[in-house]
Amino acid sequence: MRKFSIVSFLSLCLFLSAFLIAPASPAAASTSLTFPESWDIGQAFVIALSSTRPFEAPSVTWLERTIPLDVERGRKGYVSYALLGAHVRDITAGAFPLLVDFSQDGRDFRVRSEIQLIAREYPEEHLTVDRRMVTPPESEMARINNEARLATAARNTMTVRRQWTTPPYRPVPGIVTSPYGFRRFFNGVPRAPHAGADFRAAVGTPVRAPFAGDVILTGDHFFAGKSIYIDSGNGVISLFFHLSEIDVREGDHVRQGQVIGRTGATGRVTGPHLHLGFSLAGQYVDPVPLFYTSVTELLRNMRTEIVRHY
Repeated sequence: MRKFSIVSFLSLCLFLSAFLIAPASPAAASTSLTFPESWDIGQAFVIALSSTRPFEAPSVTWLERTIPLDVERGRKGYVSYALLGAHVRDITAGAFPLLVDFSQDGRDFRVRSEIQLIAREYPEEHLTVDRRMVTPPESEMARINNEARLATAARNTMTVRRQWTTPPYRPVPGIVTSPYGFRRFFNGVPRAPHAGADFRAAVGTPVRAPFAGDVILTGDHFFAGKSIYIDSGNGVISLFFHLSEIDVREGDHVRQGQVIGRTGATGRVTGPHLHLGFSLAGQYVDPVPLFYTSVTELLRNMRTEIVRHY
């Protein structure tokens, strides 16, 4: 029988020790992207990036805007959500690229796909308003232009932490009197399609925040009247126009369902109501369908693409 030397025995022990205590190599991640293959212009949709293993710095690029996303623990690992859409005023039907970037296990990944946007017919609406609201006097143009810059900066806000949840809280109980997408004519003059939804509400009706978030802009604006803009993360901005009172200040954090102001008839209006707008990465979408759905429901029957890691 062959005998082991002391050196051979020690070498064998060291080899076995290293094998037994070495950490197991991590299992390959199972990562997927869920998104719609086609969607109506003006309607919000959700995409989801999910993985069995942690990932970092996810973002989605849609309609030339890059949106940073949060990473959350999901039922089967980790997930990031984005709420997106296309403004009926700016986007025509066609195929548009969707890019999703993230890092995992020291590697960078990019998923390239596309979504077919479909045209939807929206009706016309004819309104009679104060003539100066259709053609403002030259003396008001500096104010109007400054307010437009402030509003654009607010809509362009991008923060990572997701504070929006679905369905959103309905801000007032009244019915919708002027839906999203209406091609509006003021005193016979054509204007851009309606970028939000108008809710019937008597002056002084409490207005509640659809999503939790942070107040990024308030003011009394020429067209929008007393207004509030709330950032809920990932490019999701809620807008509230024509208020009689504003009960929050810039920098305030608001809870979902919290009273933020009171309805009124300020700015360019024909009567008291609340104008609610949802801007998703700068794209105005119809807010009303979101009150009747959830992220889970929106993701049903959508395409799921597996991310190839190796």
